[in-house]
Amino acid sequence: MSVYLKDHAPCGIYCKRCPGVRAYNCKGCREQKGKIKDFTICETYKCVTERGINFCYECDDFPCEKLQPIVNFEIFMPHNSKVYNLLMIKKLGLVKWNEICEQKSDLYYKGRKVRYGGDELTLEGKDPNLYKSKKEKKTKD
Repeated sequence: MSVYLKDHAPCGIYCKRCPGVRAYNCKGCREQKGKIKDFTICETYKCVTERGINFCYECDDFPCEKLQPIVNFEIFMPHNSKVYNLLMIKKLGLVKWNEICEQKSDLYYKGRKVRYGGDELTLEGKDPNLYKSKKEKKTKD
């Protein structure tokens, strides 16, 4: 198993930032075969392994109900980042995504998103002033 694959759950969760790593001494669902602590085997993990694929986005049924965000889980687990992460892995490839996913998860967990669409990690070649607030533009002028 590649080191990159080990760091990313089949559902798209970036394992190193998942609270389960600390709370349950989880080593990632791939290494633990979908079983974390006393919980049942993850249905998403089971589905992906039965289909013989590495990530949900490789499935003809993507996206499916297994990836639906659950509001009281997003407080504790990065569930609402799954589909975004999967799409970025598909778009950039796992190695390239792995290079920037730490920065992206900082944006997610620390709430440091750009206000007016996009973010600085994916706006290469765009006018940086376009994404600043009016207040930020005035202080620069």
